[in-house]
Amino acid sequence: MHKFAPGIQGTQHEYREFSIIGDEHIAASRSTEAISDGTMLGQFSGASSDLRNAKSPEERQMLVRTMLRTLGFNWLCYCRFTQIGEMVSDALYYGTFSPAGWPKKYFGEKHHEVDPRLCFASRYEWPLIWDLSILANAREHGRDSLRTQRFIEDAERAGIRSGVTFGLVNPRNLDHSVIHFSSSTPGKGWIVDSVVGQAYAVGLSLHEFLLHHVATPNLAHDMSGLSDVQRNILNYITNGMSDKEIADQLNMSIHNVDYHLRQLKKRYGAQNRVQLAYITGRFLSN
Repeated sequence: MHKFAPGIQGTQHEYREFSIIGDEHIAASRSTEAISDGTMLGQFSGASSDLRNAKSPEERQMLVRTMLRTLGFNWLCYCRFTQIGEMVSDALYYGTFSPAGWPKKYFGEKHHEVDPRLCFASRYEWPLIWDLSILANAREHGRDSLRTQRFIEDAERAGIRSGVTFGLVNPRNLDHSVIHFSSSTPGKGWIVDSVVGQAYAVGLSLHEFLLHHVATPNLAHDMSGLSDVQRNILNYITNGMSDKEIADQLNMSIHNVDYHLRQLKKRYGAQNRVQLAYITGRFLSN
């Protein structure tokens, strides 16, 4: 485990491309299932229903911006992705409440690959209270300090100087969500416990809303697209069978088994056989 800074630990992840989305990608509710876990707090405990009941994107944006200003934040960034080991894929970034031009800068410069906040939140579910000095300390301990320094300089120019970051993990699949609240105020001393609690309530409300209204490309590709051979191979590798054993079971050559495994790893973003078995056991077999 690589130490980034006091309280920030993790290793650098390998990312595929992020899809940047806005309100134009928000559709009617995809589900009527309530997912609130009862952890939303304080005056923003009804924010999720307020977001759902907003009559227009403009009304929804005004609601969120008002909540941000009330808490002392200027910006909110939300991203959701699938993580397998150190591989992060099938990711989206909701940039409506980001500083102007920040999503393009952030991903154009590949800052997401060295952002210590993202690494922390993809591993832990407790909040990270940060400012630029914390991120600078992460740079000193990181593997790519020059790139991290450029990220910090760009964040400073964008007015991203302090904030709190939350990670949300869905235990039923491989999805992770990360929510950044940020402010132009230097230093993190102003971010007291009550601010963290209310920010979590707002973030969870937005997470719930987006989870129901924005479809995420993920590993849940339609299993009907798999051949019977591919389905059998997935089942066999989860049982720990070797290529030779699979070939004997399916009456085919080891070369053909290897070919199908390569195609399956490519389809589901797995780097190796272990990850493919993990995906099958945790997700595709549901």
